Parts: sequence; structure tokens; C-alpha cells
Amino acid sequence: MTLTTVTTDPAPSLDDDQAATVLVYALHTPAGVTVPVAAAALGRPAQWVHAQLDAVLISVQTLGPDLRSGHPRYQAAGPVVTDVTLIAGALLALAERDWAQGDYEDALGRVDITGALRLAAGVHPLESPWDRELDAVLGAEDLLAAALGHDPAEVDAGDSIAAWQDHPARTLDEVRALLLDVAIGAGR
Repeated sequence: MTLTTVTTDPAPSLDDDQAATVLVYALHTPAGVTVPVAAAALGRPAQWVHAQLDAVLISVQTLGPDLRSGHPRYQAAGPVVTDVTLIAGALLALAERDWAQGDYEDALGRVDITGALRLAAGVHPLESPWDRELDAVLGAEDLLAAALGHDPAEVDAGDSIAAWQDHPARTLDEVRALLLDVAIGAGR
């Protein structure tokens, strides 16, 4: 299998309400968020992310330091894990790990969409989550496949997403736009 990777492009342009929505969704993932990664993924300064953590109407807890960066990892107290929260978390996972094509995780630790969804669900990109997180990952794949024009009742959503994202001409900007469109669109 040939593995092609793409380096991280600049963060997409979001207005403050959209960025805050994605942040709140991502706070509900088992993986939680770190401020530097949220800032990079949302195209906002770290101070903005800190202000949002202080201002959100949900209780935010510190999970402890991130094992890779040492930065505190934050999560909503009593997270509500859904397909949309995992999609938002996947956007942040791509900002943290970078994007890969051809496998859930490459040798450098970069991940594809499914690997990013699994990271957001709190498991390794090569492992399947359990129970509600598994249902949320499968639901997220269904939403993403539907956004690509595929009926998840007729095709395997994971295979549809993989085929789309692994196209040689696919860009990280397109992947991030898909995740944002679904996360923000589902929040309307």
C-alpha cells in the first residue's frame, strides 16, 4: 500500500459563533481538548480559547496533562458523546496529529478521518471504541458519508469516506471543510 500524507494547512475561516460551537462540541468528546490544538484547529489565539473555556455554560474539568505535549486537557463535565461531538473532536485531532491518507494512522502518527474519529472517542486510531462511543463513531461516519452524497443504508459509510479522502487529489482543506460543514450544519 502506498501511503501519501499531507501537511497541515492553515485553519479554516470560522466566525466566532461557529468556532465556539465546534469547541463546545469537542469538549464533549472522551479525548477532550488542549488549548494549543483548539486554537490551531479553530484559527483563534490561545487567549480566545481560554476565554471560551471560562465563558461556556457547561462545567469544564481538567483531565490532566496531555501525554504528548504536557498541556492540560479539558473536557465537559459529564460529556455527551454524539456523532457531531466526535466530528468536532476529529477536526481537532487532525490539527494535533496531522492528516494521512491510506490508513487510520501512519508511521508518523498522522491520522485519516476514521482515525481522528477514534482518537476523539478516546481510543487509539487502530482500535474500535466500545458501546456509546462506537455508536457515535458509526453515526459520525454515516453523517459524513451522507454529506458526500452517499446513502449509508446502501453503502458502507466508512468505506465511502476512505475512498473519498484517499483520492490522490484530495486536500486537507477539503477534509476539514467536510468535517466543519457537518459539525456546524448539524448544530443548526
